[in-house]
Amino acid sequence: MSNTMAAGVPNSKRLKPPIPLDHIFNAEFSSLFQRHWLEFTPLKSSRMEIITHPFRVCKIPNFIRNKAFMEELKNELSVVKSRRKWTDVHCMEETEDLRDVHTDCISRLHQTLENDIRIWIDTNAGIGLSAVISMYSSCYCDTDYFLCHDDYMGDRKIAYILYLSDNWSREDGGSLDFFDTDSLDRPRKIVHSLIPEYNSLVFFEVTNTSYHQVSEIVSHDKSRWTVHGWFNSPVSRDTRSPRPPIELTFHEPLETDGELSSWIMDSYLSKNIAIGILDDLEKKSYSYLVHFLKEEVYTKVSTELISEDIKWNRVGPPDRRNYEIADARTLPATLKKFYEMFKSIEFFRLMKDYTELELVPDGNTIKPKMVIELQRWSRGSYTLTYGPDESDLNYVSNIKEIEKPKGFISKRRVISEEIVEDLERLARRSTNGAKRRSTAGEVYTSSSENSDDEKSKITKMKRRRWRDDQPTCSKIEDCEREYRESSLHLESEDPDASDMADSLSDSSKYTDDQSGDPIPEPATLDVIMQFNTTHGSEEETIDYVDPKEKDTVIIHIPSDDNHLYLIRKKSELARVQKYVHHYYEGYFYNLICTYYE
Repeated sequence: MSNTMAAGVPNSKRLKPPIPLDHIFNAEFSSLFQRHWLEFTPLKSSRMEIITHPFRVCKIPNFIRNKAFMEELKNELSVVKSRRKWTDVHCMEETEDLRDVHTDCISRLHQTLENDIRIWIDTNAGIGLSAVISMYSSCYCDTDYFLCHDDYMGDRKIAYILYLSDNWSREDGGSLDFFDTDSLDRPRKIVHSLIPEYNSLVFFEVTNTSYHQVSEIVSHDKSRWTVHGWFNSPVSRDTRSPRPPIELTFHEPLETDGELSSWIMDSYLSKNIAIGILDDLEKKSYSYLVHFLKEEVYTKVSTELISEDIKWNRVGPPDRRNYEIADARTLPATLKKFYEMFKSIEFFRLMKDYTELELVPDGNTIKPKMVIELQRWSRGSYTLTYGPDESDLNYVSNIKEIEKPKGFISKRRVISEEIVEDLERLARRSTNGAKRRSTAGEVYTSSSENSDDEKSKITKMKRRRWRDDQPTCSKIEDCEREYRESSLHLESEDPDASDMADSLSDSSKYTDDQSGDPIPEPATLDVIMQFNTTHGSEEETIDYVDPKEKDTVIIHIPSDDNHLYLIRKKSELARVQKYVHHYYEGYFYNLICTYYE
């Protein structure tokens, strides 16, 4: 190269990079990239692909033209310590930042990305990148995924991925999918996908609408291996508008002609059983009622759920949830009546008996309401956690990574038919002069103390393929104890009234403008029933978590047919249902209602 030519060449080209990348620093190649990137015009050739919708993405095939280097890089990465990462949004293996790994090929790649590629992007895209980058390695195996997210943080400007897995096909899953957005900047649907092609470098601009995902790996013998990270810029202020909440349809109690006795086991309509349920909710914040519906009713409802006449609508946005809900107008006759039962004034009254929440209107100040969804779940369905200003039926706050110890089996409390008989005997005994209130310990048994039928149910649970990161029972009990101890119990003018509703409230958030006395926050109750769960995997569970802390699965709801789950819900708790992987066959169903005082 002559001195005259060299004088006009950027330093990034005059200095030989640690990894030969002459094809990228070629003036024609750089000009081609610059023109299409800056003018938002798509391009697809053997040398480069540029996507401009829904946001700008560049793919450079055959990035490192040195096979020996690529093989040695993979050898070095294979011995770098990684850790399994599992949250509501992703599941995969990942290393720490590789800037602290000083092997030859990893260091050379880091230097090339930090200096040469960063400067090349900065120069040709006109972005203004800072000098420091991040670089990680990740590995996705069968059933791993990274669901819809935007990567948006104050200093991230360009995300990049170098693919290291050879012989990858679309049928293996693991594609990099890009979502378009609606008028409110919410992700909507996948409009472009890239297969993880070996030795290709993909980078894209990070914006507040750069929604993307890594689709689930569906190959049992291949791993999706990458080096990835971000080129950063000076931290900028987040100018995003608040996400509007998902609209809910509230229902007030309805007067109906039906009777609960035609649906629900007679034992659960007894006033006496409400004592035990109330005790359970006060002590544990949840209660599981087995065989809640009459068997013939449950069978009929379960059969009608699979009717082809029902219209199912998929709901999102995909960075929040992905499942189907039934159009209530298309439900078959029995299922329709069953659905309406949960809106009825009779069911509101039953929930008041169980909880002592103010769930029966008085025509004046007490105006309870409820939300209901009949959900259909299949492979690819999930709910994620998100901020309290965006609450809906699945509300929660931002969740941190959940790391759970090994060996968790949920310590359930159930009401078996045998226990119902005990309750009725206690009720008869109380009519003979017993004045004291039965305690939960007298009318309930733990899983380990149940009948043979209940023991077999627990044995079945222990055979489930739990992940290695589940919390212990003692941790759940500690959380619940702290929950109870931290709850504020207000004095009631009625000495016989339960303080459960008050204990739900963080009354420091609400005060009476005139007196200054605390006003308790209205309590909420989740009511959940599941259907057709037995034919699928038993890992599809619902968890209530504390988003602000790790190791905080407070309540764990296993998959079981014909159980009614009552969950006394504090506003900061999050309900999360795990991603359903590709091995699941068919559908299962949730009926989820939330009742508000």
